[in-house]
Amino acid sequence: MLQRIQTIYILLFIIVLFSASLLPFASLNIQDNIYILFPTGWEQNGGDIEKSPLYVGYLVAISFAVLQFVNFKKRKKQLRYGKICYLIVLLTLVYMFNNVNEKSDNLILETTNTLNVIYSYSMYLLISSLPLMFLANRAIKKDENIIKSLDRLR
Repeated sequence: MLQRIQTIYILLFIIVLFSASLLPFASLNIQDNIYILFPTGWEQNGGDIEKSPLYVGYLVAISFAVLQFVNFKKRKKQLRYGKICYLIVLLTLVYMFNNVNEKSDNLILETTNTLNVIYSYSMYLLISSLPLMFLANRAIKKDENIIKSLDRLR
């Protein structure tokens, strides 16, 4: 049903993930150069230097969340889509951290100066989307258990 609590969790997940896809993930400051990681790739002082497919993870996770929202009558499909969505967000997060570490290692090798890594709000939004999907899956599973118990009583 659309009026259940998991609908609110799924909508919040979509909103949080969409807003996270618009913001930069991290910035690396070294001397006068600022490298910023956006979902489309790295930028240095306003110009693109490397392309990165991070936005694909956001788009796929949002699309699975929309599928989960639309299939409100099929709870097993909803659970499957929620697990896939959870996995995609985790993989995107790991890829982002790996990308930042790789870039910072390359910059440290090129220069002898210290490097400051500053994570933006987007990282925190991406991490905060995980409990929302967990709560949505938990509520769907609870509904499924209630329906099964009612079927046993008949």
